[in-house]
Amino acid sequence: MEKSKMKQINIEGIKLKGAIKKKLQFRTITPMVAGLIIAAVLISIVAGREISRLQNANIKNNSLNASYKISEYFTKYMEITTQLAANQEVIDFCEGIKPGEKINEAEDYDRIMMTLKNMHNTDTKNVTAIWVADLDSSQFVEDTGYISEVGNWDITQRSWYQEMMASGGTTVSEPYINSSDGNIISSIVTPIYNESGTMVGVASLDLSLAAVIDMMEEHKLGDTGFFFLMTRAGMVMYSPDQSHLQTSFQNIDIASNIKTAFSDGRFGDYTYRYNGKKTYGYMSQVASNGWVVISGMPSLEYNADFYKVFGSIVILFALIILVLSIIISKISVGIVQPIHKLHNVAEQLARGELDVELNIESNDEIGAVAAAIDKTVLRLKDYIKYIDEIAKVLDEIAQGNLVFELTQDYAGEFGKIKVALEHIADKMTTTIKGIRASADQVSGGAGQISQAAQALAEGATNQAAAVDELLATVTDIAGQVRHNADYSMGAVENADEVKKKIEMSNDEMQQLVGAMEEINSCSDDIRAIIKNIEEIADQTSLLSLNASIEAARAGEMGKGFAVVAGEVGNLSKESVTAVQKSTELIENSVNAVKRGMSLVGMVASRLSESADGVVGLAGMMEKLSKAAHKEMDSLSEVEKGIGQIASVVTDNSAMAQESAASSEELSAQALTLNDMIDTFKV
Repeated sequence: MEKSKMKQINIEGIKLKGAIKKKLQFRTITPMVAGLIIAAVLISIVAGREISRLQNANIKNNSLNASYKISEYFTKYMEITTQLAANQEVIDFCEGIKPGEKINEAEDYDRIMMTLKNMHNTDTKNVTAIWVADLDSSQFVEDTGYISEVGNWDITQRSWYQEMMASGGTTVSEPYINSSDGNIISSIVTPIYNESGTMVGVASLDLSLAAVIDMMEEHKLGDTGFFFLMTRAGMVMYSPDQSHLQTSFQNIDIASNIKTAFSDGRFGDYTYRYNGKKTYGYMSQVASNGWVVISGMPSLEYNADFYKVFGSIVILFALIILVLSIIISKISVGIVQPIHKLHNVAEQLARGELDVELNIESNDEIGAVAAAIDKTVLRLKDYIKYIDEIAKVLDEIAQGNLVFELTQDYAGEFGKIKVALEHIADKMTTTIKGIRASADQVSGGAGQISQAAQALAEGATNQAAAVDELLATVTDIAGQVRHNADYSMGAVENADEVKKKIEMSNDEMQQLVGAMEEINSCSDDIRAIIKNIEEIADQTSLLSLNASIEAARAGEMGKGFAVVAGEVGNLSKESVTAVQKSTELIENSVNAVKRGMSLVGMVASRLSESADGVVGLAGMMEKLSKAAHKEMDSLSEVEKGIGQIASVVTDNSAMAQESAASSEELSAQALTLNDMIDTFKV
């Protein structure tokens, strides 16, 4: 019945241990995981917004850069027609032609042709023709010498006339195919006004658009990004799909919101669908001629950086959760193990095993309970001393030695045993003296010795059984300690692997910081180059000024050279403008790199701190493993000692049984002493 109760208590204790461990893990790991998930979501949202902002800025900058280059390209040639229209010789030439008069019969015709040819020779690659049209005679003349029929070329009937009159200045016509070479060109037309402000003709050049197409092809937007270039009327001049060229933008398979924005002239960031795919882009206008550039980046590439960051966050937080789960599991085991030790000690005490060890070092409630039980164990050990001394005294009495001394204090109820033993000693002394005085008392003394020997034999047998149980328990504990030592070594190896991986990540992050520093250094070199370009532009401007002065001194012979000097000056101004824009873009890039370096530095610092934490954890696990091995060695020694005690107790039991048999023989031989033995109570 007692064994059944003890078994039931043991089972309930095991269940309690598991419940406490699960509660600790659930109540710590669950909030931790929830907090980390919330943090990961918030970080992902912030990172997504920042990446989206950077991507939008990149798309916008690329789109504006393309618009700026195209605008500069057209502006350069628009200034040529403006200068030609402002040339006094050209103004006088157009004003001097009368209605019906052939243009080649006008005064200064040869000089005008020479001017047109000189201007054309400065750029034969992109300019296909330079020409001047007269309003009154409705005819025009090209630098090639071609002259239209008188009255067959009415300026007011041209497609660009109304737009030119509305703007009051230079305008760019819609692209058309040049009949002479089949290339797509646009005419840049500037009205010619006399001194009274009356329009007398137009100065124009035909500009090849091949260079514009080349400019658009040079611009790249990521790996899969693309650009559209449309005229004011919506003709597609550049597209990722060649089949769209020279068609209306409204006929392309693109979302209606971007078509409406183009029609309304609303420029800025847009999200739209192109060929069925979600696309992020920017719409910008070419300042010089009103053309429109639309950029686009597919959603997959647009969000690629976010997907990488999100994946890294998921992996990092998963590793953090795994490491913290292991740590919390170890902590919960550290809390449950002392309780398990207390449970085992209580079971040993319940079985009557008073010689137990309780090694629990803790400053919490468990430590207080352990201290109380430890005091109880110490008191029980004192009781063992009482029992050992009593057993020794009884053994001495059994051997016939009635002269003994009780050295223990025998507190509590054990004091009665001390008094009883001393009384027994006195009584037996008196009895032995009586036996010595009379042989009749031999029988009683022999019987008492026989009973004491039998009791001693029974006690030795019980003690041998208890020692066997203790030996089995110690063997089980030794096996469990070996298992814990092996588990600790495995945990140390896992911690070392985690430390190595974090150190590798830290090294890679340092390499990334170095790469960004190299980018920053390259930006400084680019600044130096831009500064040199600025100096060259200043020198060019000064050279243009000197050339203009020399041309003025040359009079009529230097007018053609004055045009060239003006073009050089304009080129210098354009170079300065381009350098300033490039400087602004590079400064923005440098600032972005610095912010990236700051973020990468923070991540590298966090990885370094994680590596230090893993190193500390590995050291603690290694100490725990060494302690477990040391405890295993100690338990092995205890196991050997208990085995020796069991052997000695077995021998004592056999000797006690032999003593009992001898005493019975003596009792049989001393029947004559029964009258004296009857005076003692057994």
